[in-house]
Amino acid sequence: MPRKAREFIDRPEALYHIVCRGNNKKRIFRRSEDYRRLLNIIRLSKKEFPFYFYSYNFLPNHFHLLVETREFSLSKFMGRVNFLYATYFNHRHNRSGHVFQDRFFSNIIDKEKYFWAVGCYIDLNAVRAGLAQNPKDYLWSSFSIYCQKIYGDDLIDRDKFLSYIGINDLEQARLDYIKFVEGRFCSEDTETPVFIKSTKMI
Repeated sequence: MPRKAREFIDRPEALYHIVCRGNNKKRIFRRSEDYRRLLNIIRLSKKEFPFYFYSYNFLPNHFHLLVETREFSLSKFMGRVNFLYATYFNHRHNRSGHVFQDRFFSNIIDKEKYFWAVGCYIDLNAVRAGLAQNPKDYLWSSFSIYCQKIYGDDLIDRDKFLSYIGINDLEQARLDYIKFVEGRFCSEDTETPVFIKSTKMI
């Protein structure tokens, strides 16, 4: 049976929260090199499919991304990322079959209302999963990049992300974002955010 077409999947200048899960909830990362390989695949894919990359969080059996499209196909981008990683993972761990459950799940995020909120939600995933006590201590999350005063890499488009707060002082915006995440981290609010439209995105 043919798969249904994904609605609004190639909308330009749209902000997407993306989730990919392991097939049957199995691990998709077994060693540190697996996490590094996926990051490298995404880095290389940015050259082929230009987009803004704001946040990520890699957990043992799934991962979250926050990207803003430019002029490219999100389906093709994610298809390439998942294909390259699955090929690597099966070869590296001497296995066969599907690595991921379905292709991927995605939600378009309202940039005016929830831009920093969804970034924060992604940054806190490892804490909610019990993998870290503090988001800045989790190695496979982009939050540590926002905690760096000087960031010289181009994997995460940090300045563009910080500019969405609407102030010219990006260093102040960086400190404000850290405070924003830490405030949510310390909060006892456990309600699912309104921008999470499906349990598949948790």
